[in-house]
Amino acid sequence: MTISPTFHLLPGIVLLFSQYAVAWEVSCPAVIDTQSSAVSLKSDVPAAWQLSPRYMSRLWLSSIGVTQGKPENLMDLKPETKKVNGENWSVWETERVSDKETDRYWVSCIYGHEQIWLTQPIPASSTRCKTHNFEGSPEDQSISFICN
Repeated sequence: MTISPTFHLLPGIVLLFSQYAVAWEVSCPAVIDTQSSAVSLKSDVPAAWQLSPRYMSRLWLSSIGVTQGKPENLMDLKPETKKVNGENWSVWETERVSDKETDRYWVSCIYGHEQIWLTQPIPASSTRCKTHNFEGSPEDQSISFICN
């Protein structure tokens, strides 16, 4: 009895695709272009101070963050730093403890040292997420955020 070579490859192909079927990945653009928006002060400041309309039309990615609930709720999670094959990774545990919307995890691409946050929810099925640590701007390359 002979078994065709294709049959031997089939389990490997199934395993390969099953590993990627559960993964979720997004990329943070390295740079975003912005438009000026009107900013006004909500409280009084001493008379000598003036509001400057200075803004940067191009903002670089400065960090990636994970929050429990929407980012405006300020529930930032601190990542664990792990070294894998000589590279440093930031790793977040994202297993949900309940089905409440406030317990949902969100990933944020953070630009211009917290001037702008691009954000989206992490799939409820994700249990762990990671990204490469980077210093300064990521040199025109998007940075991946990977969950499984």
